[in-house]
Amino acid sequence: MIVKSITLSFVVLLAASIIVTVIIFNAVPELTENLNQFTETALGFSDIPSPYSGSLYSFIFFNNIGHFWNPIRMIVWIPFLGPFLLGLEVLLNSGIIGIVAVMVGARNGVVYPIIGLVPHGIIEIPAFLFQLSAIVLWQVTLSEAILTKLKGRTLEKSKFKVGIQDTAIFAITSIILMGIAALIETFVTPYLLGI
Repeated sequence: MIVKSITLSFVVLLAASIIVTVIIFNAVPELTENLNQFTETALGFSDIPSPYSGSLYSFIFFNNIGHFWNPIRMIVWIPFLGPFLLGLEVLLNSGIIGIVAVMVGARNGVVYPIIGLVPHGIIEIPAFLFQLSAIVLWQVTLSEAILTKLKGRTLEKSKFKVGIQDTAIFAITSIILMGIAALIETFVTPYLLGI
């Protein structure tokens, strides 16, 4: 249920961001050019390793798992506070993917972002969804345990243990999938895009 809810949220927000971006870019064509210039400038400042290299693989992999496993962003794991930040994470990720897809499609044709996003996205998006699900399940499991203790009731240890185990399974699955997606993004996507 958690995976389905998060997936539905992500897909709805992604579709909405694509639709809104297309409408805005058609209504205000100058905005497209300004965003393209901003993107080019931002990419000029970033130090992205070259395709087909272990450096690029590490860059992509650690950037992707860093969404949930770097010390600053690990606050999403804190009960009662984390869900708000997690919602923001879903909103930002789906929104950015939608905007970038529209920008790249407007510049290079509709097929280009599909080729650039689909091969690794088929694995990377479920990896993010599993990680988001792990965090939500962790939140639910811990929140129920805290509330149970605060009410003076006995904690159902078997239910708590299952929640923690399922959280670990989702998190580990996510990291493995992110590793596979990073391989595809490093070695297959540049080839398909002719980079």
